[in-house]
Amino acid sequence: MIRIEYQADKKRAVALDTDREDKRAGKIKYIEQDGNWVVNSTFVRPDYKGQGIAGLLLAEIVKQAREKGVKIVPECSYVEHTFEKREEYADVWAK
Repeated sequence: MIRIEYQADKKRAVALDTDREDKRAGKIKYIEQDGNWVVNSTFVRPDYKGQGIAGLLLAEIVKQAREKGVKIVPECSYVEHTFEKREEYADVWAK
């Protein structure tokens, strides 16, 4: 089972495989810039691809951004592509 954990101190969210001693399956990272979060990296290990993990990671970052009242600048191509096609993220997209 995949568990998503937000790590504010490291400015990232990680996907952990609880069936494999919390092996890291992926991560999404951001930096703070001009009051926004610039998401600059989304990574999912090859053996976990195709399971929707990148989407879960992005959803967690969006949730945290909403709670903290910040906008997201998608520097990572995955995040930019997802923001372009998913209207529900429009409120956090710093265009």
